[in-house]
Amino acid sequence: MPKDKIYAISIFFNNGNIQKYAFRQQDEDMNITKNIESFLNSKHVNIMLENKMVIIPMSNIERIELTPTPKAWPKNTIYNAKLIE
Repeated sequence: MPKDKIYAISIFFNNGNIQKYAFRQQDEDMNITKNIESFLNSKHVNIMLENKMVIIPMSNIERIELTPTPKAWPKNTIYNAKLIE
């Protein structure tokens, strides 16, 4: 498994702020999908940075965007969609 794939996560908060993070692939795509499902069912998002851990309550989050998409998706995913402005 190549560990050099870089993911970007954008967290859009209810107050309009956006935080963006980059991280290397940490697991196989199938496990990433399980982690996303677990992540969505949790009360917090935990992000470990070099010198601190950021804990964000899910109740403060409007949406989360992850790029690139993993090869395996959670069960309730609509894929190959096109954004219509």
